[in-house]
Amino acid sequence: MNRFSSAVLIGIVLCTSGNDRSFAAGNGDANANVASRATSEETATEAPAYKARLAARGVADEGFFLGRRGDFRAARKKFSQAIELDPKFSPAYRLRAAACAKMSDWAAAIVDLDALIRLDPNDAEIFNERGFARRQLGDLQGARDDFDRCITLGTDFPLAYGNRAEVELMLGDDSAAAADLAQAKSLAATMSASPPASSTPSTRKNQTHHKTPRTGTSINAKGTTR
Repeated sequence: MNRFSSAVLIGIVLCTSGNDRSFAAGNGDANANVASRATSEETATEAPAYKARLAARGVADEGFFLGRRGDFRAARKKFSQAIELDPKFSPAYRLRAAACAKMSDWAAAIVDLDALIRLDPNDAEIFNERGFARRQLGDLQGARDDFDRCITLGTDFPLAYGNRAEVELMLGDDSAAAADLAQAKSLAATMSASPPASSTPSTRKNQTHHKTPRTGTSINAKGTTR
């Protein structure tokens, strides 16, 4: 079954991004090093928590560049260091989960995705990522549950419908799979037909998610679009 990749999990592009930026800071301006600039929540520049966040971003950035060179084991160690510095720095968990996925360490990826869900239980995309990891480990019902939750939180997410359809086929629920495939194709066609409202980071992110109307995986062992 053909697949199309999501850029939701930041580390998917560890080896494909051409932007030399503070990648660990998240989906910000491609030319902005967010790690060097305080956010609205980080106005107390001398506060220990702010210093810890800056340090965590810097270490995660190092991990990102290691990942771009293909050294995912060293990158994972850097992301672990970033988490030790700031246990609430969610991008480090996302990056480490992606590094684990590139090494096919799906169980470790799930641990980080669990942590992300504890930090933000309403992030639909993380449930999609965990569902795919569970599917890789053969936990088809757990994967389906995660895709169900993802779709409940974000019903306009064709990747989740495509992923759920694949699991439903494996479970023998052909009628449900056909309905989900049709919904995935419909949503993807609608999104590709809509002109971009603006060239904002969030707009660019959504354009990256849905390149084809096929079923989708989000993280895979090679980190490549298939």
